[in-house]
Amino acid sequence: MRTTIADIAKAAGVSEATVSRVLNERTQGVGPQTRLRVKEVMAQMDFAPCGVARGLATGRSLAVGLVIPDVADPFFPLLIRGIEDALRKRGYGLFLCDSNQDIRKEAEHVRMLMEKRVDGVILNSTLSDCDCHLDLLDRRSVPYVLLDRIIEVRPGGAGVYVDNRKGARMATDLLLQGGARRLLFINGPEALSVCKLRWLGVQDAFQARGLDPARIRYQAGDYSVASGEQAAEAHLQTPDGPPCDAVFAANDRMAIGAMRALKRHGLRIPEQVEVVGFDDVEPGRLVDPPLSTVAQPAFEMGKKSAELLLALIDGKKPRKRMIVMEPALVLRGSTRPR
Repeated sequence: MRTTIADIAKAAGVSEATVSRVLNERTQGVGPQTRLRVKEVMAQMDFAPCGVARGLATGRSLAVGLVIPDVADPFFPLLIRGIEDALRKRGYGLFLCDSNQDIRKEAEHVRMLMEKRVDGVILNSTLSDCDCHLDLLDRRSVPYVLLDRIIEVRPGGAGVYVDNRKGARMATDLLLQGGARRLLFINGPEALSVCKLRWLGVQDAFQARGLDPARIRYQAGDYSVASGEQAAEAHLQTPDGPPCDAVFAANDRMAIGAMRALKRHGLRIPEQVEVVGFDDVEPGRLVDPPLSTVAQPAFEMGKKSAELLLALIDGKKPRKRMIVMEPALVLRGSTRPR
């Protein structure tokens, strides 16, 4: 037979109301020792609470939706793990949706999540200039938090980001310190807010040293390894003077692609060309030489986004609705020792 709340209450020597408070993480009316005893009895009796019943009792689904643009991108697993870590502590489940870089699919996912009656949504949007599905969430009064990518036409909302402009400035300054005179910058999709900010950071570093940003060799890719390789190849085949002596790519996968092209042309890394990426994903640590990069605190970004969303679900007004986290340089073999 299925174990019930009444069974737990009898075994723990408490009321059913007390068991219900423990299940729903309510702090009022339950002391720490009683809470611990009830949870121990639940574990001993393999008690699995009915999610539907809990939802009816609390008016919540105890589920959150997450929409990301590319589940195959190695940057996202740590984000997801951080989100799940924060949600699990509050007894929440997660619906994971992959938009595959398609804004229409992203909007479909948002509508589906609302049909599932999730309590809130974390959105890493495909585009930075479209907020149509945010209107849907607003009309249904569903709390949401933007993660990693700003939606520029909806400023001031709740969100968690890394300081992309600062990170790009740090990477570029590192290469200029190393004596770079011919920098190739490989940007990601140019319409994305993160890519606009990283391009501004590259220019900031040049201007801070009194250098003309017009000297920067610029290519754009789509965040894939292949696009980074194609961008570097296109640069190396141009007839306008010597090839680059430094490459900064707006993500690690494009940097890895650029390294392939550089090696194919017989250029030694880092002796002739230094390379820096952005994100600090695991494949960058496995290439030869290991990739220097700008690290994003992906796990913490995910965790903070979930905590912020849970606060909004609880009806709280967080002191900081926009959280900007610090990037960090990680130096490996693709740059010379400083």
